[in-house]
Amino acid sequence: MKPLRKILVNLEEEHGNDQALEKASWLAERTGAAVELFCCCFNLTLRNAWLFDHEAGLHAQHAYLRHIEARLDTIAETLVGRGFEVGVDVAWERHHAEGVIRKAIRYEPDLVIHQVGRHSRLGHYLLAHHDWQLLRDCGFPLLLVKAHRWHEQPRIAACVDPFHDGEAPGELDRELLKHAAWLRELTDGRLHAVHSYHTLPQSAIFDEHVVTDFEALKQKVTQQHTEALNRLLGPVLDPEGEQVHLLKGESHQTLPRFAEEHGIDVMVMGSVARGFVDRLLLGSTVERVLDEIACDVLVVKPPGFVSPVKG
Repeated sequence: MKPLRKILVNLEEEHGNDQALEKASWLAERTGAAVELFCCCFNLTLRNAWLFDHEAGLHAQHAYLRHIEARLDTIAETLVGRGFEVGVDVAWERHHAEGVIRKAIRYEPDLVIHQVGRHSRLGHYLLAHHDWQLLRDCGFPLLLVKAHRWHEQPRIAACVDPFHDGEAPGELDRELLKHAAWLRELTDGRLHAVHSYHTLPQSAIFDEHVVTDFEALKQKVTQQHTEALNRLLGPVLDPEGEQVHLLKGESHQTLPRFAEEHGIDVMVMGSVARGFVDRLLLGSTVERVLDEIACDVLVVKPPGFVSPVKG
């Protein structure tokens, strides 16, 4: 993995960005990476107010962007005073996630940092539509941060699936492990590997001959997952070490519990069609996992991923 040289921080208008800025600063201080502060703006009320006066509308839009840019300049001055290399950029873009991705394509960062806001009265981190689009379509490593402070030596967990069923089995998992190890080196952190699985395959539920010997089936499934995980992790981690975890049960229950029990700071997950997030954490399950997990999530794409958003 190449060193961390450029960090793109997406600053939101709708909610706070303290944790995104804190983690960008934390990483920049340890790596010397340049930090680019970016805000994708769009004000529907402002746009509608000048709907029939194009020239006046452009003037109002530019004034609005200058106001946001001034706020970013104030933040940048503080970071520059701490010795960081900082840039500032704003854009007027109705489709927020697409604007962020287009900026990333132009800037080519090694890491994009995006803070997830609280979107419910209960204070839960329910991802908004643009959060999901950014997670799905951003081709650069994406760190989704919450109101969570890292340990001095961050605890990083790579969520792998040795039975990955994509076109290139194991490719995404190797990329996850590579990025998790990369983050560990950057932060002098501690690396864990975790795999969550079901002891009873869904296809076996209706097979009365299989179900009659349920305990033997569970042992066989566990053995298969253990052996596959050992083969995957062999070059990276000691499969017998305490940092390797095989979890039995539903992912939306096991992963948040694991993260809490082990004080995980960053979960490294994959996002691709038929990949970890899309296959194991589908629909309401992924919503529940990312809502329940209190730690940050580093989302990684497989090699060769091409974003549908064009620069």
